[in-house]
Amino acid sequence: MTELSPAEVTASVSRALWGEVSEKLQSVQFRMAKGRLELLFFSDGDPSDDERQTMGIVGAEVAADFANAAVSEEAVSITQNSCIPWRDGWHTAYARREATLAR
Repeated sequence: MTELSPAEVTASVSRALWGEVSEKLQSVQFRMAKGRLELLFFSDGDPSDDERQTMGIVGAEVAADFANAAVSEEAVSITQNSCIPWRDGWHTAYARREATLAR
């Protein structure tokens, strides 16, 4: 499998998010490891069933762009005014304007 570049994945996630961003979505981060592409969706509080379905749709759109990668999605609930964590090896594909975006 050809190594994915962060720029390619960011562009794919950005495209997949068109028309899918809810008011609760704060950030989408991803990491690439051993043929896997993991997506983290940070939202204000627990995502609704519709928002979880949207995460799956975004994941499917990204998977269509990278047929040789297994794509997974995970919802991360955070409270308002909490810092969105920055983790080594993770890249930000989407970030809502927040005073608390920590790096």
